[in-house]
Amino acid sequence: MCFSSQSRQRFLLATTALISAGLAASAQAQVQDNPTAEVDEIVVTGQREAQRAAIAVKRAEFEVMDAVSADDIGKLPDHNTAAALRRIPGVSVMEDQGEPRWPILRGLASTYNRTTIDGAFVGSVDESARTVPMDIVPSVMAGRVEVIKTVTPENDGNAIGGVINVATRSAFDAAKPFFNGMASYGVYEQHGDVRNDDPSYRLAFAAGRRFGAADEWGVVIGASHEQLDYDIPQAESAAPSIREYDAAGKPVNSGAPTGNGIQVPTQLRLFWYNNTKQRSGANGKLEWRPSVDFRWEASALYARMEDDEERTEFRTEPVGNVTNQTRTSGTFATGRNIIGLNQPITRREIGLGRTAFRWDAAPQWRLDGDLVYSQAGSETPNTSMEFRTASNANFGFRYDTSNFFPVFTPTNPTAFRDPTLFNLQQRRVSLLRTDEDTTQARFNLAFDDGGETRNLKAKVGAVWRSNDRSYRSSRTDYTAKPGFIYTLDQVDRPGPDKLIEGQYRLTPRIDVATAEAFYAANADSFNVKTAAPTGDYDVTEDVFAGYAQASYRVGDLTLLGGLRYEKTEVSSDAARLSGGVLTPVSNSGDYDNWLPSLHLRWNLRQNMVVRAAWTNTIGRPDFGSLAASESISFDGSQPTLSRGNPGLKARESEGLDLSFEYYPTDGLMSVALFTKDIDNEIFTLSSVQNLDVGRGVEAVIVSTPTNAETAKIRGVEVAFQQALTMLPAPFDGLGVSANATFLDTEFTFLTTAGKRHTGLFQQPATTTNESIWYQRGPIEARVSHNYIGGFLETINDTIP
Repeated sequence: MCFSSQSRQRFLLATTALISAGLAASAQAQVQDNPTAEVDEIVVTGQREAQRAAIAVKRAEFEVMDAVSADDIGKLPDHNTAAALRRIPGVSVMEDQGEPRWPILRGLASTYNRTTIDGAFVGSVDESARTVPMDIVPSVMAGRVEVIKTVTPENDGNAIGGVINVATRSAFDAAKPFFNGMASYGVYEQHGDVRNDDPSYRLAFAAGRRFGAADEWGVVIGASHEQLDYDIPQAESAAPSIREYDAAGKPVNSGAPTGNGIQVPTQLRLFWYNNTKQRSGANGKLEWRPSVDFRWEASALYARMEDDEERTEFRTEPVGNVTNQTRTSGTFATGRNIIGLNQPITRREIGLGRTAFRWDAAPQWRLDGDLVYSQAGSETPNTSMEFRTASNANFGFRYDTSNFFPVFTPTNPTAFRDPTLFNLQQRRVSLLRTDEDTTQARFNLAFDDGGETRNLKAKVGAVWRSNDRSYRSSRTDYTAKPGFIYTLDQVDRPGPDKLIEGQYRLTPRIDVATAEAFYAANADSFNVKTAAPTGDYDVTEDVFAGYAQASYRVGDLTLLGGLRYEKTEVSSDAARLSGGVLTPVSNSGDYDNWLPSLHLRWNLRQNMVVRAAWTNTIGRPDFGSLAASESISFDGSQPTLSRGNPGLKARESEGLDLSFEYYPTDGLMSVALFTKDIDNEIFTLSSVQNLDVGRGVEAVIVSTPTNAETAKIRGVEVAFQQALTMLPAPFDGLGVSANATFLDTEFTFLTTAGKRHTGLFQQPATTTNESIWYQRGPIEARVSHNYIGGFLETINDTIP
């Protein structure tokens, strides 16, 4: 995890062409009556209409829900769906390599949340988790992105944080045919310094129309393609990133009773990434509405992302004891340098097919249901190399931690970067692949008495879903045979010249083409070792669910109560290496969950709404955590050995929500209070052990998913949104929006040293979003800011 990035991705130049669906009424009539007529006016609905639509959705829904509408998705600077979500109160988005990717709802990470498309389950493209990175979902396909924070019994129970639903466009949303198109070209502040210098651009369109004798048919199609090319130079931290030393200068764990309390970096780790990303997607929807009582639809989408990455690393590590130590400085007589290269190409794909119907069988009765098939997969081939120096005085240094970024000053600057002193540690070729196939069927029966003063609604339904997840890995290591000398000077190159954080130089580095050619010419001089596939697993999960809910409205007060039941059956097949023998391991089990909930809505005044909710939800363990498998990763500063835990229990959460909302003209003010108590919280417990994982005995991070004792979340959301139409022209085009979320979390878990109490890991305590926008005529502009507070990233068994 990086703790700093010198250069975030910034579009310094962008030109965007927009053609919008919002035609003026007179122009619409001209197009309909005479296709060859000239259209005098095209109205771009823009940000103001987008804000109004989002407010209208929030106001109308029964649950605590927020939304971003189609007119506000995909625009700069929000160049993907994940970035657009950041403007919703209570939502922050974790970045990965400078791009928004993983949504966090009310402080709960992506794996706690359910992601759906038109309510349909979407498979995960993560190697282990149940997460759906929102940057893979094409923004052009979305009519609206909804965030449901207080789920009712009809919603999936696996939604502790909430539900993110992408509602796709419908031809019946517009009275006339529509077409939206976008083209943009961008230049990144940091690009082309280490490898590629490809253009960054985006093309997208969505079109729809109704047809048939009575316009009873509707069709929507859309497609998008995007390419991004940028560099990310940064300093990174290890896990653990610091240690202490005792009175004699010997290293001890940070927090150890024999330590002197002075935190010293375990390394200085410099990276230079080059990423060339391509994202493509296509979607279509066909609808039939022969009458007001019946509708049917069939839809499909496909989305693909490829991230071609080159990751260059220069790492310095202290070896032995420290001397001349002060609170912010010290000297290491010996050290070690490491130069690495990783070339992962990550490919992710999502496919979804859905057919659905709704039938108003009688004035008070409605039937609806759908059948969904979802396929998701990821594949990451990677070729990596690492060169290391010996541990001696040539690589000793003095450190200084008086500023935020530590400074390591080498004792022998010439030897410190001499490529002849770096010997090949290993060349590795690996492949990781996951596939997930999901089939889901849903059926609902609803009753509505249609009363004007007293209104009773009831709904029952059932769901069946089957998930099949597989994970496959392969790894081959190449090391130099005895007598074969392979040093960095045979394949090195200087640069880049630019300093990271204005003070760190990353040179020398491995030249990719030269290194590959060197290996091809000397293949017989390498030992070859193929690793056992201990990380491979298959997991099958079947879920059977049923629910019943009813609501009753008297005047301005509506009460909804219900119960959801979910039965989960899980089986897994994996393998573990014991005594050099690969042993198959199979596990199976099942569990039941009863999930009651109670919701209240009170229309206190025409423009004021009070909502309250008591909800119970669950969070199933990640697929990779359930399998009794082991996998080794060498991407970080230390190898990480991950072990599954078939004994994991599902998280169980009880939540209370209370919100107050005021809707002035073209605006919104809201305050929401919420609390969640989570039992069986799942976290990854890490410890550092000295193991031989293929490169000799070294410090290895061993991580295992474990159930914690309890976790608690208390939070406040505040939001303000207002179009300043009351101002005189031209200032009446201005608008402002802002929201903030504040969390207080408690986390209790068990380690080998006993109970430990912290805040919930990977959850920021504060997130804020602010935006000032302007729309008048053809001109639109927006300035946005997003803040994500600090958080605890990992939990180590032996290091507090």
